Amino acid sequence: MHVAVIPDGNRRWARSRGLSLEEGYEAGIKKFAEFVKWSIELGITEITGWGMSYDNYKNRDREVLDSIKRIVNRYYEENKNRKDEIMTTYPILKDINLKVYGYFEELTDEEREYIELINNQLNGEKYKVNILLFYNGRIEILSAVRKLVNSEKIDLDSLEKNLMLKSKPDIIIRTGGRIRTSGFLPIQSEYSEWFFLEKLWPDFTREDYIKILNEFQTRERNFGR
Repeated sequence: MHVAVIPDGNRRWARSRGLSLEEGYEAGIKKFAEFVKWSIELGITEITGWGMSYDNYKNRDREVLDSIKRIVNRYYEENKNRKDEIMTTYPILKDINLKVYGYFEELTDEEREYIELINNQLNGEKYKVNILLFYNGRIEILSAVRKLVNSEKIDLDSLEKNLMLKSKPDIIIRTGGRIRTSGFLPIQSEYSEWFFLEKLWPDFTREDYIKILNEFQTRERNFGR
């Protein structure tokens, strides 16, 4: 089963507690790590998280982007020489295939190199963890179409084969009270079951997750039939 999440509400969570933006985003990152752990425990084999949209990247002020960059850099500096120790402490990591997807053309060479480094760290075969960073569904479709311009055959199958993310989520969870899809995986989510929660992302619990999985089992999925 493939579960995707739009982890909305980190900034509002921080503001409601008088915390900094950086503390809010750090809480969101830690929650996603918990989410991956819960997913594996609950039998989920693929997890996709929307780290940041392309629109957020273009429109949010530098303070937000700098906060996220500082968190990522700190995690990297603290752990870059601890891979063997971390893999021994958390053996499940050997089974995880971690990949970052997104629109990276406007990033610096250093930032693209860092993403490439992340993509080469975990190459397991049992579980997939996908991070969408600077992602926009329309750009994904446009990029796929551009690859097909000189193709002899252009159809839905060939379009899907040229998308960033090839698999289709069974479940999509959006926290934070916003009831909209915001261009998230517009083709891949065609038959996904959506769950919208009022809770802000850092407040999401394992019990919330189990409740969603249980409700999913009661929904009838016709896949257009």
